[in-house]
Amino acid sequence: MIKVSDPKFKKDASLEVKLAQTIGDCPLGKPVHAFASVSSTMDMAHALAAEGAPEGTLIWAARQEKGRGRLGRTWVSPEGGVYLSLILRPKRPTTEISQLSLVAGLSVAQAVQAVTSLMPSIRWPNDLLVNDRKLCGILVEAEQGSVLIGIGINVSTPIAALPPEATSILAAGLPCDAYLLTGEICRRLQKWYAAWTSKGFAPVRVALRPWIGGFGGPVRITAGATEMEGIATDLDDSGRLLVRLDSGIVRSFGMGEVTLLR
Repeated sequence: MIKVSDPKFKKDASLEVKLAQTIGDCPLGKPVHAFASVSSTMDMAHALAAEGAPEGTLIWAARQEKGRGRLGRTWVSPEGGVYLSLILRPKRPTTEISQLSLVAGLSVAQAVQAVTSLMPSIRWPNDLLVNDRKLCGILVEAEQGSVLIGIGINVSTPIAALPPEATSILAAGLPCDAYLLTGEICRRLQKWYAAWTSKGFAPVRVALRPWIGGFGGPVRITAGATEMEGIATDLDDSGRLLVRLDSGIVRSFGMGEVTLLR
């Protein structure tokens, strides 16, 4: 495991000051650990969580050397993005932790709209899209009582520096301050995390409706050795994807079982 004290990843005090100013008095985002470059903010979050870092701790980097997404996929992380992880210590059943991917997705989508007027769609369970190209990815991992939320957003990254399936806020022709966006994400996530903590997924599910894309689209289900196909129709009460199978039966499936088809 990476060590926080690794001199290769020296904290950047000037970045921390800028972030502290935009985060203000929001509980999420404190304390802040900011780096010009780091292997992965999630790696650093795991290390800090193991050392007992408090809930709300923010790890932020201007670039990542080994950014990663769900299922170990690589997240290309050149300068021009917002790359952050937050340490949470939720007091809800472990069976509900996966819902935080959608809680974070809603928070980021609203933050992007508030700062830029751009309205991305949320592709269940963990991506934000603009014109069917990936703008943001979200990763949720549990670590001995902590939950780590990783968020990567392409802000001012030129299209030429991104994979062909990705896009950035810059590509939409809109200006965006990475520090202001980070502060807005912290405030939105604070709001929806508090709602989820006290009331569960129900209020989040209602708020997600204008943002979720892909309903009516085809999906493939893998359940053990069995594969099925159907149409995504909605989210159930726990954030699982409701799918109308070719047989006509509607069932809910978790994120590890579903592949969205294009």
